[in-house]
Amino acid sequence: MLKVGIIGSGFGVYGLLPAFALAKNCQVIAICAKESERLSKYAKKFKVKKIYSDWKKLIDSEKLNAVAIAVIPAAQYQIAKYALKKGLHVFAEKPLCANLQQAMELGRLAKKYNVVTAIDFIFPEIPEWVKVKELLQKQALGKLLHIKADWDFLSYDLKHRKRSWKTNVSQGGGALSFFFSHVLYYLENFAGEIKEVKSQLAYSPKSLNGGEVGVDLVFKTKNGISGSAHLNCNASGVHRHSLTFICENGTIVLENARNITKDFKVSIFRDGKASVLKLKKQHLPKGLDERVLPVKNIAQRFVQGCLSSRQIKPALAEGVRVQKLIQMIRNKSVI
Repeated sequence: MLKVGIIGSGFGVYGLLPAFALAKNCQVIAICAKESERLSKYAKKFKVKKIYSDWKKLIDSEKLNAVAIAVIPAAQYQIAKYALKKGLHVFAEKPLCANLQQAMELGRLAKKYNVVTAIDFIFPEIPEWVKVKELLQKQALGKLLHIKADWDFLSYDLKHRKRSWKTNVSQGGGALSFFFSHVLYYLENFAGEIKEVKSQLAYSPKSLNGGEVGVDLVFKTKNGISGSAHLNCNASGVHRHSLTFICENGTIVLENARNITKDFKVSIFRDGKASVLKLKKQHLPKGLDERVLPVKNIAQRFVQGCLSSRQIKPALAEGVRVQKLIQMIRNKSVI
């Protein structure tokens, strides 16, 4: 049984706690979070009796095997660093840190102390995304030639004119770090390592801390696959996320609207005909955030990896890789 401590007052409570509580061979020993009605509700629901207000005290006081962290990137760096030096396995949120230097340090510590790590890149865990990856690997429509990704929505912080770390680049925010980190990970998951990028960032007065609200990227991978990716979190009145995979003998479209992880549809276009794949839906316990299911998939692999001393993916190494791409884009972007 893996003994885990959760650290984080927001997604740590309504995302990580349910995901780890529902994972097999795992016991959530304690949580560190600010007191709130939501914390009391979730702690009672998932039978977590020990609640801390100091993450260091939690780590030092409890006999843990691992920690799962969901705090701002700058704070995550401090917590993960402390936990890794204690020899604890670490499950982290994205982006890994506020900057590349911090991320690389955590990567080195994970190797030094030989612990299992994970990072919460959720999209490739969704059944429809898994199916598309399978089709591409099997070359069901021939070789992949080009990827086009589009993601438009209005973020909570911009909609409510909220001043938070999520719009502050120095703290690990801005659309590139906070949202587009997902895109960078899943592009390489589908197409292989990115080697060339051209990019442009978009800004808006609604971003009170000045962080960018949009990213447009043109890239090429080592495999020779070309692609483009667009994200804008200042798109009022619309929420859509789509990926188009142009292959030698047809095209695959993966898309949804309104939700973050639910209701994705896979369409196949080949020989002048279109078809929609029907996949078995995963069921989420009532009242939980839709992201709990994909997080649980990673959490379950993390638990199994910790118990068998085998590294899983995505790990901190993938978090460091994405951080390198983020810095590359910031350095080369046209403003």
